[in-house]
Amino acid sequence: MADARRITAIILAAGLSKRLGRNKLLLPLGDETVVRKTAKAVLESAVSEVILVTGHEEAEVIQAVEGLNVRLAHNPRYAEGQSTSMIAGIEAAHEDTEAYLFVLGDQPLLTTGIVNEVISLYEKSRPDALVAAPVFQGRRGNPTLFSASLRDELLQTSGDAGGRGIIQRLETESPGKIVFLELPNDDMFLDIDTEEDYEFMLRKFPENS
Repeated sequence: MADARRITAIILAAGLSKRLGRNKLLLPLGDETVVRKTAKAVLESAVSEVILVTGHEEAEVIQAVEGLNVRLAHNPRYAEGQSTSMIAGIEAAHEDTEAYLFVLGDQPLLTTGIVNEVISLYEKSRPDALVAAPVFQGRRGNPTLFSASLRDELLQTSGDAGGRGIIQRLETESPGKIVFLELPNDDMFLDIDTEEDYEFMLRKFPENS
């Protein structure tokens, strides 16, 4: 892992996967699980540390990332929504962290290159930018990077809203504080909420054909 300006990547891997009915983070894609593929892409990027927030099926998720250089943070309140995992990650981050990069644990199509592009865009836009995020045809996605100057506001989020409320506020009050990375397609935004989604995802990986 390259050591950039202190940026902490926080991988949210605590959810219940209610819609699918089984833990999508643990689904196999080739010889690796969804969460392991996601974590490896982040670990190879220009972040200073990677924190993996666990919750539902904690032991199994930890086993899935065994041997990877991630720090673990357990979120006992994971059933209350994604924001609680964000907060757990922020509280576990190094005190000198200058920005938080939030990554969903079920982003197996995420590439190290995209992570680095989001970070680079943020760095080039400092000190004006407070948030950097990828978009495709107006649709915003993750990983989203927040300046640590927004820490107190992030710690006040609740439910599954995550940082959306902060972004919406900035878009209204100070749109110049947000910078967007336009993506060529929406592959990275694909998630696994149904069995059909999983079958589609499997076809994205040659080792499954």
